[in-house]
Amino acid sequence: MIHIKYRLNKSVNHGIGLFADENLKQGQLLYTDSPLLDVNITQAQFDSLSDKEKDEIRWWGFKIEDEGIWHVDFDVSKFINHSYEPTVTQDSEHKDAYLVATRDIQKGEELTQNYLEFESANDLARRGIPSK
Repeated sequence: MIHIKYRLNKSVNHGIGLFADENLKQGQLLYTDSPLLDVNITQAQFDSLSDKEKDEIRWWGFKIEDEGIWHVDFDVSKFINHSYEPTVTQDSEHKDAYLVATRDIQKGEELTQNYLEFESANDLARRGIPSK
């Protein structure tokens, strides 16, 4: 669940992005997971899907290897694009998704996260994201 004012807009990073619609402070909470808006799919459930459905899960979600599940967000957090210089990061003090600002963010800036926090370099390559 997004805890800030936001807007969706064209991104220079990739397609559509999520943008702050208010000024944010470093460390400010931006997002937590929601049992109603986040879905975890077992590997067996994933395997039972059509190829098209699997592609959707791979594009919009990611696999949590150590838990053997696929995770998909069904809120606007899925529009947080990748960046090697992210504006948001996972707070390491929380096991579940808990995104905070990496620095002060001005209204109108795109919210980005380094996907290497939850995916491998190979996963990024499959998404067409070049390694750094």
